[in-house]
Amino acid sequence: MAFPNAPGTGPSTPPPAAAAATTPAGFVTSSVAASTSVTTSTSAPPVASFVSYPGREPGPEYTQSAVPLDRLLGCSRAHARLLGLAAGVDDVTARRASLLPGWTVGHLIAHLARNADSHTGILGAAAEGRAEDQYPGGRAQREAGVEAGAGQPAQQLVADLTDAVHRLEQAWDGTHVDVWRGGLGRTLTLGATSLADLVFLRWREVEVHLVDLGLKDLGGPGWEDLSPAYVEAEWAWSTRRLPDRVPADVTILLTPGDRPSLTAGRGPRVVRVDIPTRETLRWLSGRAEGDPAWPSLAPWT
Repeated sequence: MAFPNAPGTGPSTPPPAAAAATTPAGFVTSSVAASTSVTTSTSAPPVASFVSYPGREPGPEYTQSAVPLDRLLGCSRAHARLLGLAAGVDDVTARRASLLPGWTVGHLIAHLARNADSHTGILGAAAEGRAEDQYPGGRAQREAGVEAGAGQPAQQLVADLTDAVHRLEQAWDGTHVDVWRGGLGRTLTLGATSLADLVFLRWREVEVHLVDLGLKDLGGPGWEDLSPAYVEAEWAWSTRRLPDRVPADVTILLTPGDRPSLTAGRGPRVVRVDIPTRETLRWLSGRAEGDPAWPSLAPWT
């Protein structure tokens, strides 16, 4: 996808394939990934991405903007990995169990397609000044969409997913900076949510469900393969919301070792969770039981 231009330049159009070219508006586009570009202003010095992780793949540099460029880049890369993995799914694979109880690989692929369409719908409504529900029919609509697609032949499932991803990325490209700045959507769990946060939530869906597909035999990822940029973003998101999930009598002390320790909660009983970052996130997401001495948490949001 081609990312939206900086403030005041309006929606972007895909740049030419050259490694770098100057647009009429005075912005330079430079390739950062296959079929992905980032626009940077030539009129101001670049500002480092908010995601910084020494020794790992650096984030892009860009002029500060209401457009969530880091999240868009991370999600578009996750989309590319998802579509690459889905291309290897045949009818037998689509019917086999995923790592999510009660869901097959086909269920997850159908869910990721309908979830993409839900984000596209929110962006369209936001462009018209409306805050739309992610699933206007509530959980029943969400579940019905998954069930309707889950049993389709693999070729149809993958084509549906591919089309849905492309629609969403085109919607991102066409969203004006003013809409990014003030637009809202409503999710089932969070209610009114900024468009930037919705991009993160889509990124989370793709990264985590890539693991949930359980397709390591086809080259799919495990929890240890979550992208470094996503891990940084998820750590910030999940730890910021952790106090609301902790029982009233507990304070959790997270000591991952590969980043500063932190506490969440205000209770008198301190419980130390002493595992690395990725395993902490796995526990916080409800995908690992953890130590029996650790407290039960409210749902992951």
